[in-house]
Amino acid sequence: MARRSQILALLDVLQLPAGLLLWAALLFMPATRDVTLGSTSLPIPALEPFGAAGPLILLGVLLVGSLVANRYKFAMNTGKFFVSFDISFAMAAFFLVSPLSGMALAFATTLADYLRRFRSGALRPPKLYRMFASMAGNRLLRLGASFACFYAITGDRPFTGSARDYVAGFAAFGVYYLVNNLAFLPLELQERSDLRGYLREALRDDLPYSFAILALGFIMSLVALQVGLSAFLLTATFIVAATMGLSALTRAQKDLRGKVEDLTILSKVSAAASSDLDLMPMVESFTRSLARHLPADGIGVIFYQRYATTIYLVQVEGEKSRSTYLPEERRFQYDQLPLSEPSRKLGERLFEFLQPLETAPFLIPPSVFGLPLLHGGEPFGGIVVYSYQPDVPLSDKRELLELCAQSLVVGLENCFLHLQAIQDPLTGLYNRSYFLYRLQEELSFSARHRAPFALMMVDLDDFKAVNDHLGHASGDLVLRRIGDLLRRETRREDVPARYGGDEFILLLLGCRRDAALEKAQKLRSLIGTKALPKEEAQGLSIGCSTGILHSDDLKGEQDLPTLLRRLDEALYRAKQAGKNRIEWSA
Repeated sequence: MARRSQILALLDVLQLPAGLLLWAALLFMPATRDVTLGSTSLPIPALEPFGAAGPLILLGVLLVGSLVANRYKFAMNTGKFFVSFDISFAMAAFFLVSPLSGMALAFATTLADYLRRFRSGALRPPKLYRMFASMAGNRLLRLGASFACFYAITGDRPFTGSARDYVAGFAAFGVYYLVNNLAFLPLELQERSDLRGYLREALRDDLPYSFAILALGFIMSLVALQVGLSAFLLTATFIVAATMGLSALTRAQKDLRGKVEDLTILSKVSAAASSDLDLMPMVESFTRSLARHLPADGIGVIFYQRYATTIYLVQVEGEKSRSTYLPEERRFQYDQLPLSEPSRKLGERLFEFLQPLETAPFLIPPSVFGLPLLHGGEPFGGIVVYSYQPDVPLSDKRELLELCAQSLVVGLENCFLHLQAIQDPLTGLYNRSYFLYRLQEELSFSARHRAPFALMMVDLDDFKAVNDHLGHASGDLVLRRIGDLLRRETRREDVPARYGGDEFILLLLGCRRDAALEKAQKLRSLIGTKALPKEEAQGLSIGCSTGILHSDDLKGEQDLPTLLRRLDEALYRAKQAGKNRIEWSA
């Protein structure tokens, strides 16, 4: 496939040398040289007093008309392709001055168009060179082939608007249309595998457009010859004015279509932002909905809950997603984010928190854009939109992204209000009342569906010594670290909660006995090493005692106080046996 694309791209670029060779042949062949160069005098009485300067004056008028017409492009009926009537002025030069001057006019207009795109930054090498070679070569080929057809029918007679000229004009149009669409074939084969759509577009869109531009060039020539220079100038002015009007209408239609599309996207994204009060699923639903409507490979959302320390991260890339909590040591990196206004720089800094889900290795994408999440003018997070393809205009969607960000902020505020009712403010874990509510639900579900689960009660060993010797601020920091650890080490469906003081309780859904023991051992190890680092401990240490109860041991028991009493007894035995131990409920 790569070799095929390279061959097709080469064929596309080779149109320029092929077109130059065709015109060189027409210019140097004895049979066509004189007709290609044309006459030094014009059959327009108003220009006769200017002598040899008359053709130059006419070419200057036609060049101005061609440049203006090319500057104001308009859409064909599908809205996919943008065209202009500059070729009409090249055709007028073709008939009135010489075929060579018509070719030169078309080439100069194409060159001016791509220079303007280069100066505006819309195109950069090497893509600029490829597109210019393709378009300029296409024009040289179609104009050269249509001239050869016209000359084969009319011979070296000057253009007068006779019946033979009309016949030759229709034949030249057929050749022009055929060569134009054949020249675009390599490009179309790179972008699509089914050519039936291209053929339909060629008949539906390009056929009437090609006929219109050639007919206008033909009409301008006839008006100049048979009516006069004033009527010719009026006709040319009318064509330019019509082009500008169609261009303005196209821009209005494009803006309106864009607004309607943005409103549709905003409606869907806003619905996703209000679809759930569960924080992480809501943000993932929002992110996935937004990613479906943007030319992006992935989107990431990084934010923290105001009046809390938890930093959340949700990333969607392709069909994959990641929802997690950032460790506390990355808070400093988060605080350095330039969350003042949308920018590429913000996007690059936000992307550093992500990881590639579909691609590797980790590199800042060539196209990236970030914007802050604001509440009351204060930032509390950001959205990064990225693509691994270069020159993707993500910043063009800034207005839409800002509106979507506002809908996400509203959704987050609703979730935060919900969390305040179910969350422990210090650790960010669920509170005791919500845990008991979820446990009662799981007991009923497990009894009906025989779904396994495990309960784990964790109590810190010698935590009072931390408060007494290091202060309550250090004790709070230890509890926050444990809360962060429990969130990161449990799944989204699990329910980690602060039961009270320095006691924690976990509901692990769909968990087997061996997996529950393995999880308890891992948490005990992590709490011992992470909750109170050695550089802060001043000789103190933190451990934990754990009691575990598995649903296989319940034997139909669903009384909540009884379950909690059995779990507490297991924890008590772990304490009595020397602390920093794990005990199963009898």
